[in-house]
Amino acid sequence: MSLAVTMFTNLISKIHDCAQAEDILQASVESVKQALGCDRAVIYSLQAQNLGEIVAEAVAPGFPTTMETTIDDPCFNARYIDSYRQGRISAIDNIQTARITPCHLENLEKLAVKANLVVPVLLPDHELYGLLILHQCSAPRIWQQAEITLSAQMAAQIGWALDNAVRWSECRKIQSSLDRQKHYDQLLTTATQKIHQGNTREEVLQIATTQAQTILECDRSIIYAIAGQNSGKIIAESTLSALSPIKGMTIADPCFESDYIDNYRERGVQSIDNIHEAEISSSGVRNLVKIAVKADLVVPIVGSHNELFGLLVVHQCFNYRNWQDMEIEWLRRVGIQLGLALVKVQFQEAAAEMKSSLKRAGMVKETIATADTQMHQVKESLTGSIQTLDEAKHLMRLLSHEVVLLTDRFSSEDINLVRIIAKKLQGNTEAATAKTVLLQSELANLETTIDSAIQVYKSRRAN
Repeated sequence: MSLAVTMFTNLISKIHDCAQAEDILQASVESVKQALGCDRAVIYSLQAQNLGEIVAEAVAPGFPTTMETTIDDPCFNARYIDSYRQGRISAIDNIQTARITPCHLENLEKLAVKANLVVPVLLPDHELYGLLILHQCSAPRIWQQAEITLSAQMAAQIGWALDNAVRWSECRKIQSSLDRQKHYDQLLTTATQKIHQGNTREEVLQIATTQAQTILECDRSIIYAIAGQNSGKIIAESTLSALSPIKGMTIADPCFESDYIDNYRERGVQSIDNIHEAEISSSGVRNLVKIAVKADLVVPIVGSHNELFGLLVVHQCFNYRNWQDMEIEWLRRVGIQLGLALVKVQFQEAAAEMKSSLKRAGMVKETIATADTQMHQVKESLTGSIQTLDEAKHLMRLLSHEVVLLTDRFSSEDINLVRIIAKKLQGNTEAATAKTVLLQSELANLETTIDSAIQVYKSRRAN
C-alpha cells in the first residue's frame, strides 16, 4: 500500500492545482483507478428526482464506458441517500450474492460490474455532492480495509477540492463581473464625452446612435422621436451596410401610446430577446418585421421639463439576442446622458439667440443714437434756413415797396438795376425755400427711422 499512499499524495497535489471542477473530477478517477488497480472508477453526481449522472470516468480497455450515463434509481434515493450523507460506505465483493435491490442489480449488470466500492463525496458543509465508485468488472473482488480507508480519504480530498473550485469559480465570476462593469463604465464615460461634444441636436443624436451600435455590437441603432399621437419618426440612425436605411421613416402604432408611453415616461426600458415570443401587440410585431428586427432594446430619452423626447433603440436583425443586464444598464445610462446633452444644446441655442438678439438690439440703439444726432443737426440747419428765409422774404417786401416809390423819382436805368437786384434776391429766396423743404423732408425721414428702430428694440426686449 506504500505505492497507493504515494499516489494518494500525488492525487492531493494534482487535484488542488486544478481550477475547474471537471479537471478535478477527471484527475481524481484516474488517480484512484491507478492507485487501487480497479477496472473502473467513476464520480456519480447526484441530481434531483432520483436521477444521477456519471460526470467523470477512468475505465480499463474492454469494458463499457459509462461517461454521461444518467441513472434513474428510485430505490437508491429512498433507501441510501440519507445514510450516504452521514458518511456511509458500501463495499460489495460480489453483486450476485449481495443483498441489493433488483433495480440496483440491473443497473450494475448493464455496466458489467461484478464488485464495487462506494464512498460518499461530501463538501465541507456536509452536503452530499455525489459518490466515488470503484468497479471491478473482470471478476468479484474482496475489498481490503486499507483500500476502503484510502478511498474514503481520497473522496474527502475530492470534496474539499470541489468546494475550493466552486469558491474560486465564484470569485472569478465576481471579478469578471467587476471587470466587465469597469469596462462598461469606461465605455460609458467615453460615449458621454463624445455625446456632450455635439454642438447641435443633429450632431448629438448621430453621435449617440454611432456609439450605441459600435459598443453594443448590434446591427442597428436609431433615435425614434415622438411625432404625435401613436406615432414617431426615425430622425437618426447608425446601421450595418447590409441593412437598408430607415432614417426618416414614420412609424404608426395604435397600441404604442396606451401600452408603453407611460412606462417610458417613468424612465422604464424594454428588452426583447425574440419579438415573436415577446408580449407585444401584433401591430408592433408587424412594424418590427418590416424593418427586419428580431430583437431590440429600448430606453427613453427625457428632454427639458421632464418631457419624453423620444427613444434610443438598438436592433438585432440577423439573429435573436439575449440582452445582458450590463448592456441594458449601459444603454439606459446613455439615454439619460443623451437627454442631458439635448437640454444643454437647447440652452446653448437659446443663449446664442439671446446674444444675437442683444447684438441686434445694440445695433438698433446705435442706429437710434446716430439718427437722433443727425436729426438735431438737421433741426439746427432747418432753424437757420427758416430764419434766413424769413429775413429774405421781409427784405423782398421792403424792396418791392421801395421799387414802387423809386419808379417816379429815378430814370429807367436806375430802376432796371434795382429790378436785377430784386430778381437775384428772389432767386436766392427760392433756393433757400427749396433747401428748407428738403431739410423738412429729411427730418421727417429721420423721425420715421427712429420710430421704427424703437419698435424693433421694444419687440426684442419683449421676446
